[in-house]
Amino acid sequence: MFEECQKCGLGGLKCHDDYASLKSGHWWEWRNKSNRDVYKRFIKNLLATLPDLNASSVNFPYPIPAPYKCPREESCKGGLDSPCEIGYKGPFCDVCSSGYYKKLQTCKQCPSKKWTAGQLSIIAGILLMIIAAMVWSTKRKVNNGEVDEGSLIDMFLSKIKIVIGFYQVTYGLLEVFSYIKWPDSIEVIGKYSEILQLNVLQFAPIQCLFPGLQVDAFGNLIAMMLMNAAVVTCSGVAYGVRKMIILRNRSLADREKATKVSQTKELVYRNLFFFLYVTYLNTCSKTTSVLPLACRELCRDEKEEFCAKYLKADYSIQCHDSRYNQLVIVAYISTAYIIALPAATFIALWRKRKVILATTNPETTQDEESGVEIISGLRFLFDNYNPRTWYWELVEMSRKVILTSGLILVGQESRSYIGMAWVIAGMYGVTFSWMRPMQDAMENKLMVTSLAVTVVNLGIGAVSRIPSENIPSSVDPYLDAVLFKILVLGANTLVIGLLIGKIMPLINSSPLYYSVLINQISLSVSP
Repeated sequence: MFEECQKCGLGGLKCHDDYASLKSGHWWEWRNKSNRDVYKRFIKNLLATLPDLNASSVNFPYPIPAPYKCPREESCKGGLDSPCEIGYKGPFCDVCSSGYYKKLQTCKQCPSKKWTAGQLSIIAGILLMIIAAMVWSTKRKVNNGEVDEGSLIDMFLSKIKIVIGFYQVTYGLLEVFSYIKWPDSIEVIGKYSEILQLNVLQFAPIQCLFPGLQVDAFGNLIAMMLMNAAVVTCSGVAYGVRKMIILRNRSLADREKATKVSQTKELVYRNLFFFLYVTYLNTCSKTTSVLPLACRELCRDEKEEFCAKYLKADYSIQCHDSRYNQLVIVAYISTAYIIALPAATFIALWRKRKVILATTNPETTQDEESGVEIISGLRFLFDNYNPRTWYWELVEMSRKVILTSGLILVGQESRSYIGMAWVIAGMYGVTFSWMRPMQDAMENKLMVTSLAVTVVNLGIGAVSRIPSENIPSSVDPYLDAVLFKILVLGANTLVIGLLIGKIMPLINSSPLYYSVLINQISLSVSP
């Protein structure tokens, strides 16, 4: 009606009655409230039976906002004001309101304070039980001439780490590619895989206890770093207390005291390294998600005159403001830890042959004994690999970091990035099958299966719908859902099924293995 016709624009705009508004599932932000009010008056005059025809009424002099597809379509209502669903707020309606917490990109209503406090109490109780079991089992640790208890628990840890690594990667992929419409069945698997991330703030969100408290991406990173530091500190204190008790025991000879102190140190190293190994991937993802490379620029209109950068992992954090510049130092400190841990592991593994050979020498020096204890604590990392591939756990760790954290720095809401992850996972699987780095044939099969299922999961993601591409869903969604559930549940439970099938014959044929494993299972996960 007024002046020339203009293009409605790409997806996100709904054009009707000669004006454009925002489609449901999309988000935009006006430059200011004044521009929005002028546009509303313009629309009202456009639809009037007898419109005003003065120059200020027949023209809208400002650009309308640029529409963006919401990561979670259901949270954005569209319309001129771009309101969010209950529980959501902020850019893309991707920030949780007070009284809600985020779980796999979905804002869930906080449970009652009693329930949250109960979950925290249960976690604290489990940790106390593990510590008590560690103290009790340490007192009953066998002498050198009896059963090699350490080798049994190392064998168990070397197998369970395969399963833990697989489910951690599964959860990490769901987080990195959260913009994909994953099938419900694989999201259920991801929900339970989250337990292996050891993220206490997800088990029992502390912000639900204090309504005014909002834990953002930096809060999650700081909590993870504090938990790692606390475990290291507690391990050092536990070792110091145990060592003092042993040295003050007058009924023991000096050689017996030295042996018990060495056994205690080995036990502490094993539990500490295994805990840091389990939390390493989560620490990496929490760190990379707050680095400057993980920021995304949002412009309020197509002229790109009013733009701001936000963290893709948490749109409540605006990049490059004073608060961000202060807190990003924490991310750099965590980056140093991420680099230092595998570097120290590589050095220790590189020395392992020399140190292990030194244990057969009765004239081993004190420094060599200390090295043996550290290597014994790291044994679960190399115990199941061939001597020629002693370094392979670092290769495996690199794969997991690239898939769950590295793509955060370069990934956008595009199918090409999940295709890139698919190619990386497939090439690694082929390389592993060709190298066969593990000594045990069953462990090679278990690892190959986990790699194959990861490729299957990425394949499902590659063919699933990506909202930002505006690709219509299948004409038969019910059949798709049934097929996806059969494929996903069957594939993802195959890994844990193989592990159980491997362990059960050992338990049935060796009562001693069973008793020792039950006695030590708590030690393998205790701080």
